[in-house]
Amino acid sequence: MNKIKLQIIRIIGCTLLFSIFLQIILGAWVRLTGSGMSCPDWPLCYGFIFPTPSKIETIANVNYTYFQIFLEWIHRANAALVIGPICLIFSFFIIFNKKINAFFNKFAYLLLILILIQGGLGGLTVFKSNIPWSVAIHLIFAFLLYLTTLLIIIKTYDLSNNTFIVTKPIKLFIFLSGFLTMCAAALGAFTSKYGASLSCNSWPGCSEKFFPNFTDIFQVIHFSHRIIAMLLVLVLISLFIMLSKYFKNISNSIKLILLFMFIIIFFQIVIGALLIYLKVPIWMGIFHQSIGIFLFTFIVLLYAHTKLKRI
Repeated sequence: MNKIKLQIIRIIGCTLLFSIFLQIILGAWVRLTGSGMSCPDWPLCYGFIFPTPSKIETIANVNYTYFQIFLEWIHRANAALVIGPICLIFSFFIIFNKKINAFFNKFAYLLLILILIQGGLGGLTVFKSNIPWSVAIHLIFAFLLYLTTLLIIIKTYDLSNNTFIVTKPIKLFIFLSGFLTMCAAALGAFTSKYGASLSCNSWPGCSEKFFPNFTDIFQVIHFSHRIIAMLLVLVLISLFIMLSKYFKNISNSIKLILLFMFIIIFFQIVIGALLIYLKVPIWMGIFHQSIGIFLFTFIVLLYAHTKLKRI
């Protein structure tokens, strides 16, 4: 493929990837500040394209601060004015260039489908008054949009000399770790939106007896998020052990990916505990979400750098 076209795909893709990353962080910020319904209508906000303080003052019984309203507006504006248009430009650039690899075409169509679904889910989330399940599904599709964009960017690089052969169980464990990371993020959003963030007041167990009170739905929801997080840690530890025998044969860049994964999961464990003891500070919750995305990114990069051993 033409190197200039590859470069264009790479640049637009990285811009889109950053915009989606920012959107997920903004979503966490909106959720943690309780701003999800600060704009009660959709796609406008109190009927305005841009809700200025003077316009908001004309509306009676607004129970949110202007910061909360502006935060939700920025979240929506990034989706509608940045992610949406870039995604369309990106997809159509790939689709209408016939000489571009078929791989890119498939993922360009997938991007279009995902952005349409995500837009619909954004409206549904507002119409359903930010009900926890809609928030969680909205986040899952944001991760899928992020994943699709990341895979397109990775494909613009030649990894043929920077991959290593692994067995099927290792490939499966890498995939599973990525899936569990996404599930942990979605369950975390569900837990937060359900109001169960502090239902388990100790760590790593939910109570002095470790397990939650199974008649308390709040504790069960919170503990479910922890179970997924614990499974993720166990899968990653198992993955590191399985990959240890390849360590001498892998490149420095792949070693760096593994190192970052190890550091991130360590920080996630520490922050997970601190969130309970410090009563979920907003900045820490946002940081927890952001490094979760970084972990997901490095897992995808690791998956792309492995090839399945042929039997």
